[in-house]
Amino acid sequence: MNSRRKRQLVVLSAALLVLAIVPAYLRAYNLTGGSDAPTLLRGDQAIVNHAAYRIYLPYTHIELCRIAQPRRGDLVLVQRPDNPARAFKRVIGLPGETIEMRDNRILIDGRLLPLTPLPRADFSWVPAERHKMGSTVFNEDGHWVAFTPGAGADRDMAPLRLAPGQYFLLGDNRDNSLDCRVWGPVREAAIFGKTIWRRPTGPRLK
Repeated sequence: MNSRRKRQLVVLSAALLVLAIVPAYLRAYNLTGGSDAPTLLRGDQAIVNHAAYRIYLPYTHIELCRIAQPRRGDLVLVQRPDNPARAFKRVIGLPGETIEMRDNRILIDGRLLPLTPLPRADFSWVPAERHKMGSTVFNEDGHWVAFTPGAGADRDMAPLRLAPGQYFLLGDNRDNSLDCRVWGPVREAAIFGKTIWRRPTGPRLK
């Protein structure tokens, strides 16, 4: 076998290996809920990196190594503790921190997360009948959140201290999200990966 033929076989083998392994770590999910509007809408497709925090032997639950830990602001795929389904939620509280909510304002160890109002009219592309988004939209520490001031049964929460290995997750659409305000904190093992790309169903303003 000549050297050119060998190189072609090596390249082909490498390509086939990549094609076999990539689906184990990068997966596409179609959004069916409205708990993360305006960031994600029903029908959007999100790509999740399942190797963002831990690498497993492909197509198994055998952990090979740790890459990183979830960070505040990560939009992650999490296993719901009340349902076999998985959901997209935002990492807000990290292990060891104390989380509190006052009319949807987040306090971390007694300090408010930065919150900047955004023009509600700029988000008119969000289908109101399908997402029931709050009346106000904000930039909260670098990501969008929506809520209606004074509304929402879970807009207030007493201080909660997170134990080692626990995370506190919220939906960006605070008035219409089932999350850790109801479930309680989740363990890191329930976080399956980080959203790294999304394909919107309609126009977005950024």
